[in-house]
Amino acid sequence: MADNAAKATKRPSRRSNVERREESMTRILDHAEAEFASRGYDGTTFVNVAAAAGVDTALMRYYFGDKESLFAAVFRRRGPEVNNIRLKALKGFRERHGDSATLEDLVEAFAGVAFEFGARDEGWRNYCAIVAYVNTSRGEMHELMSEVFDEVSETLIAEMGLLMPEASRESLYWGYHFLTGAFTFSIGQTGRIDRISHGEVLSSDFPGMQARFPTFVAAGIRAICAQDSKSGN
Repeated sequence: MADNAAKATKRPSRRSNVERREESMTRILDHAEAEFASRGYDGTTFVNVAAAAGVDTALMRYYFGDKESLFAAVFRRRGPEVNNIRLKALKGFRERHGDSATLEDLVEAFAGVAFEFGARDEGWRNYCAIVAYVNTSRGEMHELMSEVFDEVSETLIAEMGLLMPEASRESLYWGYHFLTGAFTFSIGQTGRIDRISHGEVLSSDFPGMQARFPTFVAAGIRAICAQDSKSGN
């Protein structure tokens, strides 16, 4: 009977090498994301990340090679998830709103998911801060921005043109430029408005940003495009 009882008691299955590898990589990426968000690219080292993740730097180099590759892996990790939701929202917003679709609806379709994810948890807030950092950086980092986000950006600009067929391409591009600049600064959580407002407004208030951002941005884009009709473009 003892043998039968022993057989009946199942031992926990050992994790496979693939599962252990995925767990280690996820832990490293989570802590790297937090370090890059708080310290910036230049202020983050393999030693910082390894200590936070509780792993050896040799393991990190085995998985990611160097800091540049680690940063790229962090940047690429969440992009596909948010992009898939954005693209569905952008391509489907006309079906939802029909002929009554507005520029505010379009801006919400583009930006809303980031605000919602930012309000969700610390991991997404860290990722938002990193995206803001990359979008305001020169040089090679913009290759990452293009790789991860160009498809969504091009879809947004195309939809802007359909909503405002009288607008010139130049005005649409300027509108996109100011939209994404305000957007990435907003999700960067710099704390600047916290200090200026003495805590009355917080740069981490993602729901507050989501409620106001479409109205603010749409008004500015309309004003830019209105100049085309005045100038005869």
